[in-house]
Amino acid sequence: MSKLILVLALVFSVAFLPVVAFSGSSEAKTAAEAEDIHDGSVIRNGDFSSAIVNDQANSPYEWWFWEAGKFGISGALVSSFGVEDGSVFIDLENAGPEAWHIQFNQWTELVREQSYLVTFKARADKPRTVNAKILQTHEPWTNYFAKTVALGEEWETYEFYYTHGRTADEVVTFGFELGKDPATTIFFKDIIVKPVDKSQVPVEEKEVVDESEAIDYFFDEEEPENLVSNGDFSLGIANDQASLPFEWWIWQAGTYNISAAKVAEYGVKEGIAYLVLEDTGADAWHIQFNQWIKPRKGGSYKVSLMAKVDTPRPIFLKFVQTGAPYGLFLDQTLDLTQEWQTFEFDYVHPEDGDPIVTLSIELGKEAPTTIYFDNVSVRPVVSE
Repeated sequence: MSKLILVLALVFSVAFLPVVAFSGSSEAKTAAEAEDIHDGSVIRNGDFSSAIVNDQANSPYEWWFWEAGKFGISGALVSSFGVEDGSVFIDLENAGPEAWHIQFNQWTELVREQSYLVTFKARADKPRTVNAKILQTHEPWTNYFAKTVALGEEWETYEFYYTHGRTADEVVTFGFELGKDPATTIFFKDIIVKPVDKSQVPVEEKEVVDESEAIDYFFDEEEPENLVSNGDFSLGIANDQASLPFEWWIWQAGTYNISAAKVAEYGVKEGIAYLVLEDTGADAWHIQFNQWIKPRKGGSYKVSLMAKVDTPRPIFLKFVQTGAPYGLFLDQTLDLTQEWQTFEFDYVHPEDGDPIVTLSIELGKEAPTTIYFDNVSVRPVVSE
């Protein structure tokens, strides 16, 4: 069984459009003006007039932190935090290896098909990036909105438009991912998520926001020709599990001290993806080459990929649940040689199968070597 560690995932039903990042030159606001900008916002304590509660279990609708260091996933920890002069400061002791390893979150309620203005001010003692997100409060942690912003040492304002999906959860997590980049102190103020009428959306952006209302995937509509994103590797390998789970990413047990399993190098050359396996660990699942896909319940598919290897060995192609108990829908052993081979399988997704699954190619346990892939596809079989 594949044992993925997926705490949060990236990018399903995302509908956003950046406006611009404005410098914080308008700091001289009256108290009344400062209060007005928060009117109608669904975010609690977005003006940081109160202390940070930080009690996820008992007060999830107030600000709280999630730190991977408290769960043995990495060393990511917040050393201190607090509220000063209408802003919050967050001192990062250790940022961990992934963006999601430190999170500053709260639950909130959104109305389906409603458009929102998402805006906040932020800065950092050292330039770095953070991710702003709206996502499910539970597995599979589907992202509805995700945006990476670059922070500098001066205050900047960031603004986006977002339309909540027709079938999205009404209670969601709104927050920021603060891990991965250099440990420093990060500051936020005036965090707002406010419903807006479509007439308030700038004309040049209105068309994009209107189109986003159809972001939810309905399977009575036409499916894509290939459920696999970037199956020909023409766009490289994103390798950003937290923010882009529907693109190719690598999971390795060595990152989590489960074993020494590690990919030394990866990339795309002349349209061919390659992974150099430095250590393959004790089990096949200790190295995985993955992406999320969305099969239709009861749908029939033709699964195909080309692969070869420098040292002959097996690998394992699987469709796995994105969360516990990581149940298997497809499990195939592929015996690779130094020559290209095309592997094809017929697959029918169960009627009660998950709407999102992980296409997982397990590369661990066997001989460390370099493995090559091309033309990965999961194509719907059209009935006559």
